[in-house]
Amino acid sequence: MHPRQFVRDSIGMAFSQYVVRLLLMTRGVIAARLLGPAAYGAWNGLMLILDYGVLAPLGTQQGLDQAVPERIVEGDAERLARLKRGGLFNIVLLTSLFALACLLFFYRSSGQIRSFWGLGGVAGVLMCSAATSLAFYHLTLLRSHGNIASVAVWSMIQGSIGALLGLALIPMLGAWGLLVGWLTGTLASLIYVRLQGRIVAPLAPVPSRESLRLLAVGFPMFLFACSNLVMRTLDRIIILRFLGTEALGYYSLGVMAIGLMLYLPDSVAYVLYPRLLRRYRESDRRPESVREPFERTLRAVALLVPVLCGFSYLAADDLVVWVLPRFADGLVPLKVLGFGALGLALANLSSILLMTLGHRLALVSAAFMMAGLGATLAMMAVFRGQGIVGVAWVTMFAYVVDGAILLWLATGALRLGFGARARMLASGFMPLLIAFAFAVFLDRALPWPDAVGGRRALLRLVMGLPLFFAIYWLAVYPWARGLGLRQLMTEFNLPWARRAGAAPSNGPGAAGPQKVGE
Repeated sequence: MHPRQFVRDSIGMAFSQYVVRLLLMTRGVIAARLLGPAAYGAWNGLMLILDYGVLAPLGTQQGLDQAVPERIVEGDAERLARLKRGGLFNIVLLTSLFALACLLFFYRSSGQIRSFWGLGGVAGVLMCSAATSLAFYHLTLLRSHGNIASVAVWSMIQGSIGALLGLALIPMLGAWGLLVGWLTGTLASLIYVRLQGRIVAPLAPVPSRESLRLLAVGFPMFLFACSNLVMRTLDRIIILRFLGTEALGYYSLGVMAIGLMLYLPDSVAYVLYPRLLRRYRESDRRPESVREPFERTLRAVALLVPVLCGFSYLAADDLVVWVLPRFADGLVPLKVLGFGALGLALANLSSILLMTLGHRLALVSAAFMMAGLGATLAMMAVFRGQGIVGVAWVTMFAYVVDGAILLWLATGALRLGFGARARMLASGFMPLLIAFAFAVFLDRALPWPDAVGGRRALLRLVMGLPLFFAIYWLAVYPWARGLGLRQLMTEFNLPWARRAGAAPSNGPGAAGPQKVGE
């Protein structure tokens, strides 16, 4: 690939992802204000089906990601075409089976999703899921053939139409407007990507040995993606099942906030993975070769994310009153869940390292174990009558423990001694403890603690946020010294940190495709 094309594609991919993420976050806030907690909770419950539906191909997409470039290099057009058709067969078959299973389940269900949406809503979101999986098939092949720009355009089409049309339809259709908007955006983006990929992406699903090979190659990555999704969604599933759509609507404020805070570390991890993989392979698979970039990135994320956690804690009261006054019952879960963001961020970085070094079995086992712990604690909170506040506390705890365990496994994979592993674990979480302590202290110590939503509240916020940042940064300076945060952000090609005229660093862009239906 020509360097100019690489720069152009990287900038386009990064820009599109930031714009789409902004659109979806704006859609979430406006939709919550217009719909209210119950309807907004029903929308979030329906989106859980979409999140899991995209995983229905059981790793076929990940298998294509790894196998197609190899076949392109071989130059055997017939074998390449057979591989693509085998992958499409898996996607069509497995997505259809998932849709059928969902329809049968909800046909006999009398739960929250069926009561609000009926089978029509379930069928609509399953259409979104199938269209998204088919689009991913095209995007994988386009990317393998060097057409990165189409990935960015697809994302912009889906996100902009889905968000803007969905919001425009809310006054007429309510929550159904969001579904109609997202389905329209998904189908429009699928048409675009089909036109772009008609030469490289055959639409003739044919079963073959390649179908099984793709599953075998991609299944480990599927297990990781599945365990990660389970960890991040079990709390919502439990709330929806036992507490209802209104409770899920309140709780979704915290989910929205934690998603915003995670975008920075998730973007960094997306860029970091291919770099670690390349360095590891070039060094003849020596774990020591990836220690420096991993440790440096870990320190940066551990320092920056707690700042966002503290800001969220201090600003939550006033923002909810000003923007979403009907969601006051979701305020405490919002403030609590925010401090779990660092646990998820460090878990993601540690997962990237474990995958790079080939420790996928340990990674998946630990992830599913922690998902089970989180589910158990959340169920206990519900049955003890602690509601969404109790679920938020135990989920935050599970996120932090998950991050600590995976970081401990990652440092072991780097062949560090016990003392070095303990120091890295402490440096990863100490800034979070400092941020939590200072945020709680300032929230109580600042004047007018009962002022919410008025001039005094605004003045309190204007004083509190800079004061928190200054005190926090003084406390964590020993960890930040010598790190070179500005240079690090520039290296990771994040648009707001890139210096004028600086070329983006090697990597697929600053951020991966947005979470489906976010």
